Amino acid sequence: MSLKKIVLAGGTGNIGQLLTDYFLPFGYQVVILSRSERKGAPERVQYVQWDGEHMGDWMLVLDGADMLINLSGKSIQCRFTARNKEVLLASRILPTKVLGQAIAQLHNPPRLWINFSGVSIFEGVEGLHDEGSTQYGHTFLADLVQQWENTFFEYHTPSTLKVCLRLSPVLSRDFGMFKELYPLAKLGLGGQVGDGEQQVCWIHEQDLVQMVKWIMDHPAPSPLYHACAPEPVKNKIFMKELRKSVGMSLGMPLPTPFAKIGAYFKDVESDMLLLTNAVQSSRPLQQGFHYKFPNPSIAFSQLTQK
Repeated sequence: MSLKKIVLAGGTGNIGQLLTDYFLPFGYQVVILSRSERKGAPERVQYVQWDGEHMGDWMLVLDGADMLINLSGKSIQCRFTARNKEVLLASRILPTKVLGQAIAQLHNPPRLWINFSGVSIFEGVEGLHDEGSTQYGHTFLADLVQQWENTFFEYHTPSTLKVCLRLSPVLSRDFGMFKELYPLAKLGLGGQVGDGEQQVCWIHEQDLVQMVKWIMDHPAPSPLYHACAPEPVKNKIFMKELRKSVGMSLGMPLPTPFAKIGAYFKDVESDMLLLTNAVQSSRPLQQGFHYKFPNPSIAFSQLTQK
């Protein structure tokens, strides 16, 4: 009996590693499409080289796959120069296009195609936004996500279920927002950013991988879900809960001008710190998904355990 197969396109990053580590104990074979050559893969993990733009022999690994997950895309942790904007867009659009073209040519295409996008489609928009909202932002990131999702949904795949999963910042000890903020909070530097009123959305790493598995097992998943906690929180509350989890009652705030200066020297955009992103996740809850870490207090408590 052959193993069930999961293909991760662009799966060499942090989220790809999370998903690989999560699915291997279930007995799956994990195939990772990578732009660079990789050797020495663990048991039941296979690296297959592709360029993310053109058809090739890599298409063969999609044949008979139970699930394809597209994680492709240059990290948004950069300055949005003209050149970076081109790369950020192309690194998402081109792989999505070639995956759609490949699926159309296969006799036995993947049963399910999950395409990651981002909750930043609502960046800077006032009000609370769940999966039914279409009041999108007008920032570069918001426009980027809209183009990415339009590309994904334009492909007709009658034998392959398609789900767009809008990802929020992932809380993990090993990477991302929590890893950066945790040592600052311990030093008394974990105060609010700007006026602290901007909404923050996020998801614990365990809830993320379990949501992917839940979608995979769902007999009729919706075409769109938000991979974030049920409700966003204000930045000042988010930082207060982080300080509480590390036993630090005070935190030096980061006023808006200093946030902009700090972002400049870190070579990232300050919008991601200062603009509101009030995104909630409604459909998973309505359809029976259970969050282990629905609020920052519970999430930070787990992440700060020794």
